[in-house]
Amino acid sequence: MSAILACIGGEEIYHQIAAGRILAESLGRKSTPFGQSSEIFKIAPQTPEDAEFFLMPRCPGGANKLKSFRTNARANLFALKDLGVTCIFSWGAGGAITHNFAVGDMVILSDLIDQTYLREQTFFTESPLGFLRQFPVFCPPLRDLLSETLGEMKLPFKTTGIAAVREGPRLETPAEVRMLAKMDAEIVTHLFVPEMFLAKELQMCYAAVCYIMNYAETGSRHHPFAAGGLFGGLRQRSDDDKLADVIDNLPDVAIRLAKKIQDATKNAKPNCECSKTMLQHIQEYDLPEDWHGWFDEQAKTK
Repeated sequence: MSAILACIGGEEIYHQIAAGRILAESLGRKSTPFGQSSEIFKIAPQTPEDAEFFLMPRCPGGANKLKSFRTNARANLFALKDLGVTCIFSWGAGGAITHNFAVGDMVILSDLIDQTYLREQTFFTESPLGFLRQFPVFCPPLRDLLSETLGEMKLPFKTTGIAAVREGPRLETPAEVRMLAKMDAEIVTHLFVPEMFLAKELQMCYAAVCYIMNYAETGSRHHPFAAGGLFGGLRQRSDDDKLADVIDNLPDVAIRLAKKIQDATKNAKPNCECSKTMLQHIQEYDLPEDWHGWFDEQAKTK
């Protein structure tokens, strides 16, 4: 079976669909054993070379926007897996802790520090099936394809970054940000957890891009700055302009990435190990081949 991509983003997806930047067919919300998923959109190929993929806002936008810890990530990931999705590209905003990142940079995450405590982090709350290794954190081949895509589009991006995921919805205090910096975190965000952990439990590839929306509060009057900014041109683009460019380009990133995944599958390039994350549990507990049956087996593995 060929790889199928799904992109998970924020409420900007609705704005881009309304503006005609994304031509999408709504599949509605899906019922799952974990409740209703967010709305799912199917993106048809725009040219014969393009690949079909799915698009999902994490939650409704506007005044109905949910706090991060109330997003039903389990229903979202279950619904996408049920549609045959094998690869997840997730994007979202974060604040720069390090001075190496500037507003408008797109950072391909390489690791994360989970500081959440209110979210359901596993599908398997009543069994040991969620006891999984978390290395590599993100799918290496999918990260490579993302890097190729962003490079070809000449977008400002970094190939690695460590994100600290906080519970929210409030922003962090200066002391908390300084603490995160001592933990080697380079970005602070409220997103990507538990999506990444849940994707592993369903043996799906997962990669994430965190776009820098602001600078995390450290108590300093000096913000990070873009490389070359000190001796660059006399006119510097505003942070708002750079951020708008990033968000406007995300649909094109998804379209190009879907095609790259399709081409890589056709060319039988080396696969990652994401499709085997549950192999030890499958063998140890004699789990059925059909992943739907894993949820029926929870009671047997207590």
